[in-house]
Amino acid sequence: MSERDTKIAPTAHYTAYVWHRLRMPHAELFATPRGRRLFWTFRSSIEWVVAAHPRLPSMVQYLELRHRAIEHALDEYRPDRIVELGAGLSRRGITWAADRGVPYIEVDLPHMVEAKREIIAERAPPELRDRARDRLEHVAVDVLSDEFEPWLSKALAGATRPAVIAEGLIGYFAPDERSVVARAIANVLRRSENGMFVADLRSSEGGRTIGAAAKILRGAIWIVTRGRGASQDFADSSAVEAFFREAGFRDAAPIPIERATPHLVKLRTPARVWRALA
Repeated sequence: MSERDTKIAPTAHYTAYVWHRLRMPHAELFATPRGRRLFWTFRSSIEWVVAAHPRLPSMVQYLELRHRAIEHALDEYRPDRIVELGAGLSRRGITWAADRGVPYIEVDLPHMVEAKREIIAERAPPELRDRARDRLEHVAVDVLSDEFEPWLSKALAGATRPAVIAEGLIGYFAPDERSVVARAIANVLRRSENGMFVADLRSSEGGRTIGAAAKILRGAIWIVTRGRGASQDFADSSAVEAFFREAGFRDAAPIPIERATPHLVKLRTPARVWRALA
């Protein structure tokens, strides 16, 4: 394992390999040997349990649902600038910058930003790098720090339809930390005539099937993150709505699965992708 690979979070390796398995655009750039090992280790150790229940999502299905729902929200909103928090090894930034011409800022911690830049420089074809060059940025910012809100305000200055997304990030934060991040985003987006925040959040409602899915999902996260795990779930959808409202958003609702991922509509999952408008 390279020194660079050890600096990248296990979840980033794993999800990048899932995007590659799903043949998403440019995902092959970020697939790593460590991601492949994590993928097959998880599949052989716990995912077989899911196969016994036709309505429980496999980890691949859960991640596909989440990723495509965020893409669906962006497609509908048509932002003119996107900031992705905790971008990890996501293939979305280079896809939207190079293929759709949308200015895109990927935010993460310094070691992850450095690794992402190196991977793109080493693996992306010159033509792809040229198309993304003036539109794709990688910035090291701690979203829990006092500097995050003023940085985000500057990053989105001049955008008429800005979007901020956080995939697989908010759920790791404690409740008070989630509020800090959401409030900072709402404060910035309210200064624009338009503004959208998209994030996946888990809630405990939904009966025994959802409860089983939540338990498996938490176990999966525990395995992939080597015991780091995720923070507590919201009690129900009303609690998620209250979370966004208290942060300063005027409207929040989950992305309809039947529109974003119709082929996965029968699956029951404790996590939904929410779209909040400021």
